[in-house]
Amino acid sequence: MKIGQVVQRYGVPVNTLYFYINSGLLVPPRRNSQYVFDQHTLEELEWLLELKELEFPLKTIHRLLSLRRISNFCSEEDRRELRAIFQEQADELKRRQAQISAARQQVGRKLFELESSPAAGTRTGVPVSMLHLLRCPNCGGELMLENANMSPKYVFQAVLRCGCGYSAAIRDGILQTKNVNTSLFDKPDTTRELYRDLPSMTLSLYERSYRWLEENIRSGVSHGKVWLEGYVNAWFFFHNHLELLDSSDQLVVIDKFPETLLAYKAVIEQQNLPCDILYISDCSASPPLRENIIDCVMDFFAVNEHNFYHGDLYLNQLLPYLKGDCRLFGVYFFFRNGRASLRKLLSDYPEASPNNFNIRWFLREAERNFHILETTDCGFSLDSGDNLGLGFHIPGEELHLQPYCARLRSRNPGQEVQPG
Repeated sequence: MKIGQVVQRYGVPVNTLYFYINSGLLVPPRRNSQYVFDQHTLEELEWLLELKELEFPLKTIHRLLSLRRISNFCSEEDRRELRAIFQEQADELKRRQAQISAARQQVGRKLFELESSPAAGTRTGVPVSMLHLLRCPNCGGELMLENANMSPKYVFQAVLRCGCGYSAAIRDGILQTKNVNTSLFDKPDTTRELYRDLPSMTLSLYERSYRWLEENIRSGVSHGKVWLEGYVNAWFFFHNHLELLDSSDQLVVIDKFPETLLAYKAVIEQQNLPCDILYISDCSASPPLRENIIDCVMDFFAVNEHNFYHGDLYLNQLLPYLKGDCRLFGVYFFFRNGRASLRKLLSDYPEASPNNFNIRWFLREAERNFHILETTDCGFSLDSGDNLGLGFHIPGEELHLQPYCARLRSRNPGQEVQPG
C-alpha cells in the first residue's frame, strides 16, 4: 500500500507518516524509491495509533514497538516489562485525571466568581480636591458651581459658570463641555473593540512598550504629581497601570466622548482607587484647565489619534497647561515602508494628516518644544488584525512602536510657542 492509500484509509496526515518514518517509529520497505506499507508495517501503524489513543507518549510507543520487533513479547521477562509499562501509564493517567478533576473544580469556582455580581465600587465624581485646577477657557476666570449634587469628596452633578458667559456641566461625575465631536469618522468605543481584536503578537509588542514606560516612570518621576492623559478612546494607558500612581498624585483624563469616559470610570470604580481622577469630556484645543498645572503627560497613541483628524502636533495643544519642568512619556506608532497602509489610512479617514505614522515628522515636530531624553524602537508587527483602531494596517508592512520620554524645553517669560 502506498502512502497516499494509507492516508485515505487511516486518516493520518502524510507529514505525520513521514515523521513516524524519519523517527524510526515505522520502518516500511522501499520499492523504486517509494515507501510501501506492507502488512507488517500496517499492523505496526495500527498498534501505534491504538497506543496514541491510550495517551502513551511517542517515546514510550517507540520503546514498545522496539520490544515487539525484538521478541514479540514471547519471553516472560518481556511480558513483565510490557505489564510494567502499561501499569506506569495507568498510574500516569490516574494522576492526570486527579489533576484535571482539581482543575475543573478550580475553573468552576472561578466561573462562579465571574458570574456573581461584582461588589459595588466607590462612586466617584469630580474630586473637590481638583476643582482648583479648573478655569474658564475663554477668559481665564474662576468657574462657580451651581445646583451641585455632591459629597464632601466628589461633585456628581452641577453646572459650572463663568462671569464671561462660559458654562459647562458635571454629569455622572464627568465634566462635560459644549465642545462635542463633529467628525463622521470617529465613534465612542465603549465595548473596547480595539482591545479585544488585536492579535496576540501585536499585544505582546504593546507589552514591551508598557515595560519600557513603567521602568522610566518609576525611575524618573516622584509622586505628588498632576498627570494628564488624553484621547483615551483610542487607548487608555493608566486604566490598567494605576499602580504607578499613589494617593499624592492626581490624574486628569480628557476625551471627546463622554460615553467612553463613563465606561472607563465605571471600570476604575471597581478597583481600589490610588488617587483622585478628573474626567473631562472636551473636543477642543482649550479644555477648562488652569495654565501651568500639569507635571507629567502620558501619550500612548494620543499623538497618532490626534492626527487622524488634525494636522498639527497634539503635544503643542497642551503647552499652556504644562509646568516648566513637565515630563512626557509616550509611545509613537509609525510605519517603515508602509505606503499601502498609509494609502488605506487616508482613504478610510479623509481628515487624517499624511504625516501620521511618520517617525521623522514626529521627532522633528516634537523637538521644537520638547527635548527627547530617551527613546527606543520596541519592534514591529506585520499584522494588526481587522479591528476598529488599526484595520488600515496592510499585512506584511512593518508597524513599529517607539516609546519615548521627553521634557519641556525651558522658555523665557513671554516666549512664543514654536508652531507645529
